[in-house]
Amino acid sequence: MTLDAHGLDVQIADAVATVCDAWSRAWELPPVLTVSEHADRTRIIAKGSGAEPGKWRTARHPMLREIMDCLSDHSPVQVVDFMKSAQIGATEIGINWTNYVIDRGADSMIVAQPVKDLSRSWATSKFDPAVMEMPELLAKLSTDNTLEKRYPGGTLWVIWANSSKQLRQRTARYIFMDEVDEYPRDVGGQGPAVQQLAARAMSYGDRAKIYRACTPTIAGASAIEEGHAEGDQSVYVVQCPHCGAEQTLEIERLQPDGTFACAQSGCVIEEHQKPEMFAERGYGGTAYWKRTNLGAPPHHRSFHAWAAYAPLGLGLSWKQIADMREEAERDPTKMAGFRNLVLGLTYEGERQEQDAEEVAKLAEPGVNLGTVPAWALVLSAGVDFQHDRAEVEIIGTGRGQRRAVIDYAVIDLDPTIPDDYAALDEYLQGTWKNTRGVDMPITAAALDGGNWTEMVAQFVKRMVGTSGSARLLKTSRGHARQTIYLVRGRNERKSERAVYRPSKTEVNQREKTLARSVGVWGVGTSVLKHMVYGWLNAALTTKKQAEEGGEPEDLTARMLRFPGGRGDDKSDPLNPDPNALKEAYWKGLTCEYYDKETGYWIKPKGARNEPLDCTIYAVWASLAPAIKADAMRDSQWEALEAIYCPAVDLFNQPPPSDSRETQPAALAPATRPSDSRETRRRPGGFDTKDGWPL
Repeated sequence: MTLDAHGLDVQIADAVATVCDAWSRAWELPPVLTVSEHADRTRIIAKGSGAEPGKWRTARHPMLREIMDCLSDHSPVQVVDFMKSAQIGATEIGINWTNYVIDRGADSMIVAQPVKDLSRSWATSKFDPAVMEMPELLAKLSTDNTLEKRYPGGTLWVIWANSSKQLRQRTARYIFMDEVDEYPRDVGGQGPAVQQLAARAMSYGDRAKIYRACTPTIAGASAIEEGHAEGDQSVYVVQCPHCGAEQTLEIERLQPDGTFACAQSGCVIEEHQKPEMFAERGYGGTAYWKRTNLGAPPHHRSFHAWAAYAPLGLGLSWKQIADMREEAERDPTKMAGFRNLVLGLTYEGERQEQDAEEVAKLAEPGVNLGTVPAWALVLSAGVDFQHDRAEVEIIGTGRGQRRAVIDYAVIDLDPTIPDDYAALDEYLQGTWKNTRGVDMPITAAALDGGNWTEMVAQFVKRMVGTSGSARLLKTSRGHARQTIYLVRGRNERKSERAVYRPSKTEVNQREKTLARSVGVWGVGTSVLKHMVYGWLNAALTTKKQAEEGGEPEDLTARMLRFPGGRGDDKSDPLNPDPNALKEAYWKGLTCEYYDKETGYWIKPKGARNEPLDCTIYAVWASLAPAIKADAMRDSQWEALEAIYCPAVDLFNQPPPSDSRETQPAALAPATRPSDSRETRRRPGGFDTKDGWPL
């Protein structure tokens, strides 16, 4: 028997032709294609993943076209912010963009959700069903990992923004941030998650693209509101189907019957006319996105759309919106949801705040900055670092946890240069004379490194070794212990306590930073801000009641007191009072407010809150283990009184001296005359002694 091999022969392709064809195709530039065009060609909405499953049609929701096209490869736009109401199509834009990036193999991409559960939900209920309907795209994915998918040209990572591990060691050219208002304001002490995510694309320069989409939340604390304000703030302009007048749909012109009144002639615009109105220029219509912030960088586009712009048959009807508005007006508890979810706007609810001008009136005339009252028996300091300075506040604490602001200083330094910390160290080693002429050192200091935590940690390590340890200071009365803390504020809605000890959890070598090894103590900022604002509110209330009743106010009942210097009604810029707190201090102390609806403390954009932060840290230092002013026994207070407040001998009083020495006592200059010990008659009728009322 012979073997016939001819029947098993396989025709082999010509090798030269195959290689030449591959080279030819490899050198071809991909066709110029926008994200919307790609979606119209390839996107299939899976059943159960959208209200209208089937082939994607941008013409069904024309308003989304320009937003998508800004994300295209050839577009010069680098940042896109979409502030919108709920269920308006922002996530669909993100899915279309993700498909576009993978299909074209452009580069790696990150999709970020607020928490892990939402990341997994986005991947399993939004992205995966869409890919399963597109075999050509599915074939390009070389892994079935739910949260990490490789494809020719890059990797798609689906991550969660509340984890510091997720925000590190990934570099991507494209970043989609969904629901950014739910991201943490600080992750791992490295700043807001939004900022850290944007840094993942930093190495790509102007080739990177970032898309942020969210329903806004709290006024003044909304990340998407901030991003929208920095962009060109485009609004969708439509024409009246009757008179042709250009306008935007505004809630004020929505009628109770679910129709809109034309902005120009009052024509009645009915909802069934949406398709005609919303079709955009170049695609059979007249609508277009109009830029309203012409001073914005050309590479930053921002858009706003609310529920009235939803396509006909999708989302809320105009009549439903009108009914919801009426219900929210009747029930104020529903107004926040209406503004956020329907109007796509932030909500400014009931708030706890203080007026800077009113609080400034609590300053006590005749009391000089740098003067320590006799009843303040222990000094603590709070330090806040900025890029070109350190701001320091010193607070004196006495019995009953009554406190007074003793000093406020701004020290020029660069926190990135170790040698610059010498000026701050010299200040912290200084002593302040109280009204009995006794030198008082700072017993505890809390230093918040901010964005320079590692550099501040080096400073703390040089001074005391580990955070919460003490060093000895040489004073005119001998040596005194000074404890230094490296601290970090806890950005939670509600702190459980004021003082949090450093975590004792071991970390691996990759995460073990110097700050961790030195020890970072936690500050319950919410608790302390409520405390400080409560003191201010109580003082203002008591002051007002005393004025209305014509009776002098009992200043000794105040929980936080302030020096007033000369007591001028208005600061004189040509002759400033060096013994009074500056106007910027009062503004910084009161710049934040507490939103009662959401439970967040809000710092308005651009506001400087260093005085409030320093106050919080100084109060914290008085509660930390080195002092524990809230748990001190009478015997401890008596011991301090014996040291710093000795009995006054009318026939042998110490000579008058400067109320403050900011140099170490060993290097202190000769004392100079001071008025801090003079006795005055206050207008309210109270006798004062040593500059502070008794």
